[in-house]
Amino acid sequence: MRGAFLVGWRRARFWRRTDGSATVEFAILFPIMITLLIMGAEAGFVSLQRVALERAMDLAVRDVRLGVLSPGTTQPEFRARVCERSIMLAGCETRLLLEMRSIDTQTWTLPPRDTACIDLAKDITPVTQFTVGAGESVMYLRGCYLVRPIFPTTTLGLQLPLDAAGMFSIRATTGFVNE
Repeated sequence: MRGAFLVGWRRARFWRRTDGSATVEFAILFPIMITLLIMGAEAGFVSLQRVALERAMDLAVRDVRLGVLSPGTTQPEFRARVCERSIMLAGCETRLLLEMRSIDTQTWTLPPRDTACIDLAKDITPVTQFTVGAGESVMYLRGCYLVRPIFPTTTLGLQLPLDAAGMFSIRATTGFVNE
């Protein structure tokens, strides 16, 4: 009888102890905090790449607007110009697809909303319209750049629409008038 009493007393004493409570809190909160930090880093990196893409496109568009680039400039030449001005776009020459077209000022019809992107898994580059345009023309430029997530298994990484190569697209759009 005495042995059963001691076992019950030890069990009660075990449940009243508080010396491991910080470990329990840490075990519950640590994964949540790390996930938030990783998601913040991922979102920040994606934002930096989008800003870099928009800046590089704007700098290249400036050359078009001012007439530095000839009207016969091709898409690969313009892409090279965008990529040399980009700061954080790794593999820009293979991951960036640009589309530039003139907008009809009579109807103001914009191109379809869906933008084509390069499919690296199948090594397919969609054919897009590309013309630098002439003087006084309203131009529409959009680009699609593929980014590989840093942490694809986090909550943010799992919500990104990935293609077959495990990349997601960042898109940038701008409009301008040739001078």
